[in-house]
Amino acid sequence: MRKKKTQTSQAVQRLTRGNVSERWQVSKMTLKRMERAGRLPALKIGRSVRYRLADIERIEAESAVR
Repeated sequence: MRKKKTQTSQAVQRLTRGNVSERWQVSKMTLKRMERAGRLPALKIGRSVRYRLADIERIEAESAVR
């Protein structure tokens, strides 16, 4: 008998490059440059690129004008 996999209570939300591009009002190329510079952690899933919502929110918090 197989055990069912249980989902964690906190699912990781992922955003597409298009989602982040619209959210930050920057081009997709800008996001690619940030990835290459190591400033934006990205997940490559096959040919797709995704960003963790937690990483996006952390970058936004660090960039906030105080």
